[in-house]
Amino acid sequence: MFFKILFFLCLYTTRIALGKFSCYSCSFSATSTDQSCLTITNNTRQVVCPYIYCTIVRQEHVDPAGVVLSFTRGCERAPVHLNHEIVDYNFRTYYRACTSNLCNIGNGIELIAGTNLSPTPNYAGENLLVPGTRNNALNLKIGGIWDRNPGPKAPQPKQYK
Repeated sequence: MFFKILFFLCLYTTRIALGKFSCYSCSFSATSTDQSCLTITNNTRQVVCPYIYCTIVRQEHVDPAGVVLSFTRGCERAPVHLNHEIVDYNFRTYYRACTSNLCNIGNGIELIAGTNLSPTPNYAGENLLVPGTRNNALNLKIGGIWDRNPGPKAPQPKQYK
């Protein structure tokens, strides 16, 4: 009986230590008229986060600049990016993550204060060059439908009379 109580006590304290904290949780899209998610107020919804990260994802149009297309605050187990900014031809997307109680505040553009999470994926700015491949790295000859060569015919079963 003592060991059962000790086990449940350890389980309970471990569960608390592994991230039972709160995050703000709301979303906004360009088609929505309610823009309350863009700023934190006393009425912003809070959820108990069973995972590790509170997050913000903000997506804007590149042109016109600064027009918010979508904005989400939430709780995630493993975000795609921790603190990263991705820009393509149409959109600029900000990913923000933090690991403390009600930390997903701010506009999503600036890094969340007090977080030391590195941008992911980490990129050192170097390319790996493999000597000896030259231009033949992608010239693979595969017989089949890709090069319109079906390959050798399969042997036909013998016909017995």
